[in-house]
Order: sequence, then C-alpha cells, then structure tokens
Amino acid sequence: MNPEPTPARPSDGFAAEARAFLDALDATDPAALCACAGWTAHEVAAHLAAAGIEVALNLEAYADGRPVPATRAFEQREAPYRGMDDRRLRAELVGSIERVAACLDAVLGAEPDAVVPWTGRQMVVASFVTHLRSELALHRWDLVGDDETSERLLAEPELTEHAVGVLGKALLARSSFVAPAGFSAVLAAPGARDVAVVVDDEGPRLVASEGAVEPAIIGDPAARLLLLWGRRPGDPRRLVAPQGAAMLAAVQALLAGY
Repeated sequence: MNPEPTPARPSDGFAAEARAFLDALDATDPAALCACAGWTAHEVAAHLAAAGIEVALNLEAYADGRPVPATRAFEQREAPYRGMDDRRLRAELVGSIERVAACLDAVLGAEPDAVVPWTGRQMVVASFVTHLRSELALHRWDLVGDDETSERLLAEPELTEHAVGVLGKALLARSSFVAPAGFSAVLAAPGARDVAVVVDDEGPRLVASEGAVEPAIIGDPAARLLLLWGRRPGDPRRLVAPQGAAMLAAVQALLAGY
C-alpha cells in the first residue's frame, strides 16, 4: 500500500524564490550596485533579513496569544543588519528565512484563515507567503537584472494579484506626483488581466481593470510587474506606451515603488 503524500507546507510556497535569491546573492559581491537607488547587495540582504524577522516576531506573538507588536519602520528594523559584516549578514538572512517559514507553517497549519495586524491594517497571514515570493523575486532582479529565472518568477500571476490586491495603495504611496482626480491608466499584459492606476476619492491606487479601454502601457507580465514596483526592465522595449509620453510620465511618476 502506497503511503499518502506528505501535505505541502505553506512555506513551500516561497521556497523556489528563496533558493533563487540566495543563489544570486552568493554570486554577487556585497559591494555590488543594485537596482535599488543608493543600495548595494549588502543593503538588499539586510532588507530581506529584517523583513523576515519582522514577520516572524508578529506571527510568534500571535501564535503564543501575546499582543502582536507594532510593525517597525524600515530604518529601525534594518539598521542592525546593515551594520553587520557581510558574512554574518548572509548567515542571518538564511536564519531569517528559516524562522519566518517555521512561523508561517505553525500559524497556517493551526489556523489557515488567520488574520494579524500589520503596518496599521489587518493582513491575512497566507498573504505573507505571496509577499515573500514577491520580495525575493523582485530583489533577486535588483541584483542580477533580466534573465530567464527573473522572467519566470516575475511572470507568475499571483505576484501581480498581490501587488494589486494587497499593495494597491502602498506601491503609489511614495509618489509626490499629484495626478488629477479621475485619472486612470490601464497597464496591459497579453494573456493576463489588465491593471489600472487610478486616482479617485480613495487616492492613488491600483485596481483590477475590466472593459475595453485603450492601454496606456503594454508589456509582458514580468515587465509589467517591474513597472508596478517602480522598476524598469533592462530591455526597455519590453514595454510600449501607445498613449504617448505624457501619459507614460504620469504613470511612472505615480508608481514610485515600495
């Protein structure tokens, strides 16, 4: 009699992205520049190590029945990691990934629909899996740019759905550009659902778009996701702007990144 297959762990959902990022980091000098302005590979590693620990602290408190601590700002939680020598930082990053994976497995294994406070709002715990996939895939691209692995990871539709459904306001929050009320620009990717950048009574945000609207920007799914996160593919021809330069400038100004 064949044994029943072992159920997949929730953390298996970001295992591929974690391996891909760590492999890329291993091949990158800590002082190498990356696509995040003002950062080297060392700062990228610090950012991810701190992020994993921040999520873990939240989930550990929730699992223990303790008050969930307020989410710390990036600068506060990342500073200790930035100050580490790179060898220690890279070891801490691996430990951070393992710790947050164990926390996600514990909480979601006991309560698949768990919701926790996060950055001043409520976060479905299962969404952290997709968020970690996004962070690892995006920051891997920051290190190595366009390659086959980046295109494959960033083209996954769940990452765009997460960007729209969970980060729909956060991805535009850093922008200082003031678009007129009623502004709307559709970003299309062949074979995928349209996304719109809108400015209305709720402020600037991303929404899923439906209807026959001329796209402001068209590109492959991975290139479009990079744009949503305030980045540009290495080959700019992967995106086209059929509505012209003024609309392109407005969209790029709004999508300032996270």
